[in-house]
Amino acid sequence: MKQTMITIGILHWAITLLLADSGAVKNQFDVTPYGFIKFETFYDNTEVAKGDWLLYVPSGNNANSNNAVFSMNARHTRIGLKISGPELNNAGKISGLIEADFAGGFPNSSTAARQPNIRLRHAWVEVNYPKWQARFGQDWALIASPFPNTTSFVVGAGKGNLWMRYPQARFTFNKNPFTFAISINRPIAGNVKYDDYAGGDFDPVGDGERSGIPWIMGRLWYNPESATISISGHIGQENIDNLSGNSHTLDTYSLNGDLTFSLGSVSATLRIFTGENLNSFFGGVFQGFTRDSVSVSNVSSYGGWGQVTYKVSDPIAITIGGGMDDPDDEILTSSNRSKNTWAFANIAYKIHTSLIFMLETEYLKTDYIGQDSGENIRIQFVTYYKF
Repeated sequence: MKQTMITIGILHWAITLLLADSGAVKNQFDVTPYGFIKFETFYDNTEVAKGDWLLYVPSGNNANSNNAVFSMNARHTRIGLKISGPELNNAGKISGLIEADFAGGFPNSSTAARQPNIRLRHAWVEVNYPKWQARFGQDWALIASPFPNTTSFVVGAGKGNLWMRYPQARFTFNKNPFTFAISINRPIAGNVKYDDYAGGDFDPVGDGERSGIPWIMGRLWYNPESATISISGHIGQENIDNLSGNSHTLDTYSLNGDLTFSLGSVSATLRIFTGENLNSFFGGVFQGFTRDSVSVSNVSSYGGWGQVTYKVSDPIAITIGGGMDDPDDEILTSSNRSKNTWAFANIAYKIHTSLIFMLETEYLKTDYIGQDSGENIRIQFVTYYKF
């Protein structure tokens, strides 16, 4: 009884002290919520992988290739907090960001589509000075962005657009009109996902972590008036087993270039890439390597995407674009995906600054080694309510 009374007394003292100081703490921070509610509905004239994500089209030999699909979801709704303050030495500032959506691993039930799991997208803190910034946490990989203006949730993944979010330490330096950034990243390989999860491993170690070294990324931006030009790249290693269980050390690397510009009511973006072992960034049509009983070989790939947007009026804009991801056929084996070809067109109507309707059609063709190609046409309608 005496110990209980002492515990209650300590808790009462702590809460009283916290409430007394809460005003001082709140004055140091400015917290702004943001996000959007997203509803999407689509029709596919054939069944694709993976459903609403539209990654690739199964071969025409697939038994489900003639199945049309109609679906809806709201799981790509997004919420976040922007945190600003306090100041440092009258010149610097501390800021942070936390962002999540509901597109995480789905529960194993027939109701998964309407009760998805929350997923962390971004979580970082930044020390910001006029000429340099240091950011620590989970954020876009430096080789990611710009992104195509498409209703598709995976924004060109496997179709010419390399991207992913990574835990990292990033350092950025500014000298107008140039910006340079370098980052040290956790080497999360996209080869065998969650293979140890059934055994209770909370944070699975995969081929990337087994290399024992981080992945390094860098990017240089040039920002003349009304345009942005950048080159970026990454390099790292993975330890991948052949089919006999012997480990091989393989490199992963990419080189990327992009251009974004605007001219009156017209804006355009062009992005290209080349590299090897790129499935961690949705490259190589989601294929990073091939292996047999004695060897493991990198899949090299090249491609890119482009788009043009015309602002018809203040509330209406039209975008057309497309992309390609073309792995090296000489490395691939039978039934491997040899190419993704993608085209899209959409019209956006802004009812209000906070409410946007979009109607889009997409065409995706996936070629295979030794099998028939798969083709799909998607019609999709999306609403965004932004706050």
